[in-house]
Amino acid sequence: MMAALARNWELKLLAVILAVVVWFFVVSANRSQFGFGASVEYVGLEPGMVLVGTPREAVDVQVEAARWAAARLAPADVRVRVDLSRAREGDNTLQLSAGDVQAPAGVSVVRVSPNWLRVAVATAATRALRVVPRLRGSPPADVQLGRVVVEPATVQVKGPRTTIEERATVETAPVDVTGLRQSVTRTVGLLLPDSVYPTTQRTVQVTVEIRRDR
Repeated sequence: MMAALARNWELKLLAVILAVVVWFFVVSANRSQFGFGASVEYVGLEPGMVLVGTPREAVDVQVEAARWAAARLAPADVRVRVDLSRAREGDNTLQLSAGDVQAPAGVSVVRVSPNWLRVAVATAATRALRVVPRLRGSPPADVQLGRVVVEPATVQVKGPRTTIEERATVETAPVDVTGLRQSVTRTVGLLLPDSVYPTTQRTVQVTVEIRRDR
């Protein structure tokens, strides 16, 4: 039996090689490459730290997908998770690799560009700030502004300690009172410094009272 297997072994080996080559080209023909911007998700940051500035929101990712996977592949299906668990206060340079990319089954990552990101991290602080209403414009001449009430009167925010400790107040987005003839209540956002965000209340209600001249 061994003699039969050894007979014409060169031809049998060549046949195996040709089969592998044909299989490779068939598989390659059934795969496509795509390039698009993938959103970046930052994870693992320690609770006592906060990102400073505006970190990069997307990177270019090139992927290769089988035909059945490519038919239903969308950019939103591919995300880049950046691990910040080892980030320290100050500037950090983080390497990116294919292992940081989350992609559906049948999709493999070919390239990530850029392959590094720079992020700034600072010690965080939390503080309650008094909300100051900001008005824009003027009511008609025959009426006058009355009380301006904000609810809630204070909001709790979180951000870099050096920024938070310098502040006692935060302004609202402008409330336009141009042409206003009756009292109104508006829901508006807050004008917060970069890298500072509210921990609970993202909007407040501003009530502007209008009085008529007598």
